Amino acid sequence: PTLFNGRVRFLEEGRVRAIGWYTDGVLDDPARRIPAYVRLRPDGQVKQRRHYRNGRLHDPAHDEPAVRGFFADGTRRYAEHYRNGRRQDSATGDPAITKWRLDGSVRSVKRYPRAGRVAPTATAAT
Repeated sequence: PTLFNGRVRFLEEGRVRAIGWYTDGVLDDPARRIPAYVRLRPDGQVKQRRHYRNGRLHDPAHDEPAVRGFFADGTRRYAEHYRNGRRQDSATGDPAITKWRLDGSVRSVKRYPRAGRVAPTATAAT
């Protein structure tokens, strides 16, 4: 619902598979502390955490990614940085996407540079 505020538990076969926090009907993490959407494995372990602001993926802090994925043993699997729903490198320079192997070594890194501001062109005084 458009004006719904609160938590929703998504069940599958009687088990909680995901938890979402909504503000005005969209996924939202206004306090930037609790992921707005958490996917769980059948055993209850966290599979993925996503932070949203006003329904769009958004890093909760400069050094914390909007999306984190985890292996079954709880170690990090991947991290993705977003700003206002657009994937891009973090404010601290971390790559937009980093994926790790189970042994902790980096498997792949992808960069999405931030779009720079375009300076207005100067016009001659008349």
